[in-house]
Amino acid sequence: MQQLSFFHNVKYKKIPVRNRFSHSSVCVENARLALEERYAHIFEETARFNRQLVSFQANKTEVLHSWLKYREGFSASLVELLLEELGIKAGDSILDPFAGSATTLLTAKMLGINAVGIELLPHCHLAWDAKSKTFDYNLDELRNIRSLIEQTTPPKTGNKFSHLTITETAFPSQIEKDLMAYTQWFETLEVSQNAKTLCHLILMSILEDASYTRKDGQYLRWDSRAGKIRNNNKKRLAQGKKLIQGINKGTLPNFKQLLIEKLNRIIIDIAKLQRDYPLTSHQKLIAGNTLYTLPILTADEFFAVITSPPYANRYDYTRTYALELAYLGVDEEIFNLRQSQLSCTVENKPKESELETFYRSIGQHQRFQQILTIAKKNKALAEINSALTTRNARGEVNNRGILTMINQYFTELTFVFAELYRVCRQGAGVVFVNDNVRYAGEIVPVDTLSTNLAEQVGFTPYKIYVLPQRKGNSSQQMGKFGREALRKSITIWKKL
Repeated sequence: MQQLSFFHNVKYKKIPVRNRFSHSSVCVENARLALEERYAHIFEETARFNRQLVSFQANKTEVLHSWLKYREGFSASLVELLLEELGIKAGDSILDPFAGSATTLLTAKMLGINAVGIELLPHCHLAWDAKSKTFDYNLDELRNIRSLIEQTTPPKTGNKFSHLTITETAFPSQIEKDLMAYTQWFETLEVSQNAKTLCHLILMSILEDASYTRKDGQYLRWDSRAGKIRNNNKKRLAQGKKLIQGINKGTLPNFKQLLIEKLNRIIIDIAKLQRDYPLTSHQKLIAGNTLYTLPILTADEFFAVITSPPYANRYDYTRTYALELAYLGVDEEIFNLRQSQLSCTVENKPKESELETFYRSIGQHQRFQQILTIAKKNKALAEINSALTTRNARGEVNNRGILTMINQYFTELTFVFAELYRVCRQGAGVVFVNDNVRYAGEIVPVDTLSTNLAEQVGFTPYKIYVLPQRKGNSSQQMGKFGREALRKSITIWKKL
């Protein structure tokens, strides 16, 4: 494997390290400042990265990657750039422990690179199942399905959408009936299983467009026409309360036309991709929790890791993708999925006891204790925990769950970092894309703290690339504590 030589032809602009973390210096910030000083020499701001690359924005128009909107993912262009700079070549093996909609795996497939991903959420598994078969689809079969859709009205069905409480009334009645009719009809068509899988993905991918909902950060926003909003407003009107102002999505598209348009775009993509088959390689998406999957992977296997974990921003993907999960039949299991996620929401319960039991079951209890000790003794994490406790006592934390969320988030990431060190080969590069966050006037330097924890488990810090565009603050934060521009970073470490 080639030596890492990141962006060697790019001129960098050194950025000043942060000199303040606690608004009005209410809390001690010495440990966070010490990390700024410790890693000042590896901070580099480069215009080679932008917000489109490190988000789904650049994937919106990409062949293949645009089949499912996955706003929390990064772009295929970013993966390509990083693979090149990491010196990864065809035949090498890489890992994405937070695979999402499988952008890393799919990009690797196109380049003949072997890859393994780990992902918890079922809608991402369906996305992978459909997209990974790109070179196996029969175009004539797909075109025939398109003709059938154009010429046929599927028979009515008594099947009901398996709504969760939070998805009730998401669709106009007729659209919901159309959705379920097409779902059943596709299953009865005499077509290949590959084609059925693709049709299933297409139906799931158009749920948001066909609904009264819109994904917005950590929740779904609702159109004022949805039964949920109308019923709530009737109650509020009777109580003399202010009415809920929902969004207005305008005229919802015709379901059949929406379906045809999406299938058309996918057929065009497949035709384009099948003109040039990639080198043979192997990719696998493991369904499960990274915290329990990484420890049982083979040691010294991967040449690189490229990933982006859920951010410590309180976003709950089981809510954001509630429609997709409900469509796939995830009912009360959604609560288990929510708790199994990396602790990035205020509802996540501690996993320490379960992790200890697991490590003991695989004969690695001593390793569990060693990793946990690293997290518990980290000075910056302890300082952040103390600062948030102080802010909470002052009545400045709007949800006490933030305190446990932040502590659990970095504790769990320490286990991830330690296991990544174990499964990486000598000389491997590890890339994490993440954002810094701020709660109750206290800045949490996710980039330097993660780098410090990674260093303590064995990695050598290599670079903290900072995007020229900074992350803003919520209106609530700015109202109470003023505006602070937060870093959006790509951290890179090496296993020497």
